[in-house]
Formats: sequence, C-alpha cells, structure tokens
Amino acid sequence: MADKSNTSPDEAGRTHRKGWLENKAILLGVIVIVQALVAIGLTQYVLVPKLTIHQAAVGNESIAEIAADVPQRGIMVGLEDIIVTLAGDAPRPHYLRININLEVKDKATAEAVKIRLPQMRDVVIMTLSDKSMDDLSKPGGKMNLRAEIFRRLDESISGGKLMNVYFSDLVIQ
Repeated sequence: MADKSNTSPDEAGRTHRKGWLENKAILLGVIVIVQALVAIGLTQYVLVPKLTIHQAAVGNESIAEIAADVPQRGIMVGLEDIIVTLAGDAPRPHYLRININLEVKDKATAEAVKIRLPQMRDVVIMTLSDKSMDDLSKPGGKMNLRAEIFRRLDESISGGKLMNVYFSDLVIQ
C-alpha cells in the first residue's frame, strides 16, 4: 500500500509519488537553509573584514594617546551600607539606607581612608541623623546632602585629596 501523505491520485485514478519540489515542507526547509547560508556568507565576507580593519586601526593607537583623552579619575573607596533613623516628629520613624563611595586622588589616600573607615562612617552617620524626610525630599535635597557630606569628609581627609562623593544606593522608607 502506498504512503498517503506522499502520494496523490492523477486524473485516471492512479497514484504517484510527489516530487520533492511539490512537497511544501521540504521546499520551505530548503529555502530557510539557503537563506541562512547566504546570511552567514555575507557576514563572513562583508562585515567581518570591516570589523577587523577597525580593530587594527584602534590597536595602532598608543596607550598614551588613549589615556590622554580620558579625564583624570581617582580611586574609589566604599563606605558600605549605612542605615540611619531620620530626624522628625512623625509618629512612625523614617529610615534612610545609603551606600556612599568616595573618590580620592591617590592610593595612599585610599589606604588612609580604609584604615579610618569607622571614622568616615561616623561622620556620615552624624550628618544623616540630623536630616529629616522633608530635607531629603525637597528639590535639591539630595544634592545639598551630597555637598554637606563632601564638606565634612573633606575636613577629615587632610590635604584636600577628596575628589567627589557618590551615592550608589539611597532608599528612604
């Protein structure tokens, strides 16, 4: 008995096998494979050479030229998570969780900050404890807080070696 999925009757009632060009599933599969091969070929012969030329051009630049274009950056020192209760007369206290990173000028200053980490955290905690929810939620409140923390920490780090203060996490509840 002939396979019914691959056969079809003709006008005289005889059955004959369909050719692979008449089977839609096989034809569709062949088309997809051909398209994939064309896409791979175009990628290999058109895009990859252009990327290689670009990488070679970038590789020829000296490291000094690249470093000259990058603005001077300091060394980052994290003060870890700090959680404080905010000042205020609310019946339910508000809490602030903050993670602060300090940017200092050199490795020696970074090491000094790491050694004096409890003192740095204390300065920040005392600054934050004086703030209320209203102080932080008004326009410019967080920027004012950053400026005050910078000023107080800069006093603690002698020589003006503190470059910036960054908040990497700030949650008020």
